[in-house]
Amino acid sequence: MEERFKQEFSWPLFFSPFVSRLGDALFIFGLNWFIVKATGHASLLGIVQGIGGIILVAGDLFAGPMVDKYNRKLIMLIADAVSFFACLVMAAIMDVNEPVFYQLVLLTCVIDIGLAFNFPAAKAIIPEIIRHDKLSIFNSWSNTGLTLADIVAPLFGGFLLTLNWINFRSFLFINALSFLLSFVFTCALRYTPEMDHTKETMPILDSLAKGLNYVRHNRDVFRLIIFDAILAAMYAGFTLLLPYDVDHYYNGDERLYSYVLTLVAIGGMLGGLSLVLNKQKPKIKNNYQDAFILGMGLIITGIWVNYALLLAVALVYGFYTARMGIRMMTIVQNVTEVAYLGRVFSIWFLCFDSMHPFGSFVFGFISDWFNHGTFFVLGGLVLFGLLVVYLMGRTPE
Repeated sequence: MEERFKQEFSWPLFFSPFVSRLGDALFIFGLNWFIVKATGHASLLGIVQGIGGIILVAGDLFAGPMVDKYNRKLIMLIADAVSFFACLVMAAIMDVNEPVFYQLVLLTCVIDIGLAFNFPAAKAIIPEIIRHDKLSIFNSWSNTGLTLADIVAPLFGGFLLTLNWINFRSFLFINALSFLLSFVFTCALRYTPEMDHTKETMPILDSLAKGLNYVRHNRDVFRLIIFDAILAAMYAGFTLLLPYDVDHYYNGDERLYSYVLTLVAIGGMLGGLSLVLNKQKPKIKNNYQDAFILGMGLIITGIWVNYALLLAVALVYGFYTARMGIRMMTIVQNVTEVAYLGRVFSIWFLCFDSMHPFGSFVFGFISDWFNHGTFFVLGGLVLFGLLVVYLMGRTPE
C-alpha cells in the first residue's frame, strides 16, 4: 500500500491484541488458581506450562515463513478462530473439578500455536497499515494498552474469584469471548498487502533459511536480536528474584510483593507514554543508553536490602524495558523489507522465547547462591550484553 493511503492510527489493530491479551491473562490467572486448587500442588501446572513453552518455541520456528508466504490478516483470523473454538470445546467437555492432563496440554498447545502465528503476523502487518512516521507512536500506544491489560487482568480475575458461581469453565468462556472479539476487530482491518503472497513458492525450511541469512546480513537487526535474547534471560531472572527477595527479606508479605509488581506495570505504562510524547525518530543507540541505566540501577539495588529501593528499581525496570521493547519493534519494522517481516519477527521471538526458560532455570540456582546479590548478576548481565553488541559492531562484515 502506498504511504499516502496508510493510516496514522488503527483502532481495530489496537483493540485486537488488547482484548486477546486481556483474555489470555485472565485464562492464565484462572489456570494457575483452579488447577493448583484442584490438585493441591503445582507440579501439574508446571508440566503443562513447560510443554506449552516448547510448543511455542516450535511454533516460532515455522510461523515466520508462513506469515511471509500467506495473507497476514488471514493468518490472524485463522489463529483467533482456532483458539476460540478450542476454548469453547474445552469449556463444554472439561471436568473443571478434576481436570484431565491431556485436555489441559491440548488446550495450552493450541493457544500457544495460535499465539506463535498471531503475534508475528500482527507485528508484521503494522507497517503495511500505519504510516512509517507514525510507527513509533502507534507501537507506544499499543504497548501501553497491553500493559494496561496485564494490570486489569489480575484485578478483574480477583473480583471474579469472589463470586461463588465462578469456576475454571467461566475463565475458558471469557478467553473464548476475547478471541471472538479479536477476530471481529481483525475483520474490520482495512488491509491491502504490499506484496503478492501468491508468488512465494519456496518450501518452509528454505524460506526460514533465507530469513536467517537476511537477519545475519542486516547488522542492526542482528545485533538487536542478540541483545534482546540476552535481556530475555535477565527478564526471567528478575521475575524469579522478586518473590524470592520479598520472601527472604520482607517476611513473605504478599502485599509488599503485589506493590512491587504494580510499580513494574506502572513503569511500563509510563515508558510507553514517554515514547508517545517523544517526536524523535527511534535510534538503536537510545536502546543501549536505556539498557546502561537499567543495568546500573540493578547493580545499585544489590548494594542495600531496602524496600524503598526495591520499589524504585521496579519502577525503573518497567519504564526502561517498555521503552526498549517499543523502540526495538519500531526499528525492526522500519529497517526490514516487508517481504521478510514475518520471518524476522519469528526469529526474534524464537530467540527470546528460548532464552526466557533458560534464564529461569539458571537464575533459580543463582538466586539461592547469591540471594539479594543476584541484582548484581542481573545488572552485570545487561552490561555484558552491551559489551557483546559493541564488539559485534566493531567486527567487520
